[in-house]
Amino acid sequence: MCNLLFVFALLLGFEPPEIEDPLIKNLVWNRYITTNFTILSIDNDQGYWMKNNLEDIKIWCLTRWGFSDIKFSKECRIFCVPDKNLLKKLFNLDSSKIEIRKKNDEIEITAMWLVLDDKPSKVLPIYLTEIILAEFESSNLVKLPLWSKKGMSSLNGIIDDIKSELSNLNNVKIYDIQTILNMSEQQFAKLGQDKQKLFINQSVALCLLLRKEFGELKLHSFLKTSFQSGSNESVKKVLGFKDYSDFEKTYVRYINGLSKDITNKVTPDSYLQIKKTER
Repeated sequence: MCNLLFVFALLLGFEPPEIEDPLIKNLVWNRYITTNFTILSIDNDQGYWMKNNLEDIKIWCLTRWGFSDIKFSKECRIFCVPDKNLLKKLFNLDSSKIEIRKKNDEIEITAMWLVLDDKPSKVLPIYLTEIILAEFESSNLVKLPLWSKKGMSSLNGIIDDIKSELSNLNNVKIYDIQTILNMSEQQFAKLGQDKQKLFINQSVALCLLLRKEFGELKLHSFLKTSFQSGSNESVKKVLGFKDYSDFEKTYVRYINGLSKDITNKVTPDSYLQIKKTER
């Protein structure tokens, strides 16, 4: 199975690990294949759990937002290790990572490198959602704004983490709404880690505002109109505000109130949970 890992490592642009390293010399990789995923896991129990649950988690990540399930255009390759030390040894990575490689706007490869030092159900959804949404864009020929992908991915995580991150928005200097709505992948990549985290947390708040206060249909319409006509038109046509500045007043007020309520433990967990609207 190590030979298979080396092939995948080279394909994904990693240098293969040194086979004689005592920490990895006798490792056995367990391989599982599902409809959309190829899973390589050192811990067989973790790999078996992923095989039995990954497809259902994929469906849940999309359909809770009111989107239809999709089949991936390319299999997603997932490498699971039980601790960060092995991740560093095998792939020279310090933390879990995803990669979405495209050519001419078509997906060539998607991959995840996961440290499963906690329950897979806690670690997996946030990383998985970004890949799912990339495939969703490809299959539906739409372009989702970065804030929606970052926000929805984080809201697919666990409630305690969502509360912790949103409470951090209390009494900090935040991005203006126009910057959030129009941030590109390239601009985001140039930000420092703290600035990236702020953008993600504000994106979570924006997703909650649109989904909880305006509803699922408005959220979908906002995303569609943003793709077709730009975020400024979405703010006016879909949400009914005069312009960015008008919307920003509501957005800032919402962030301040939400972060304070979470800090004061008055926000119910149900408000932070996303469920598909039954029609």
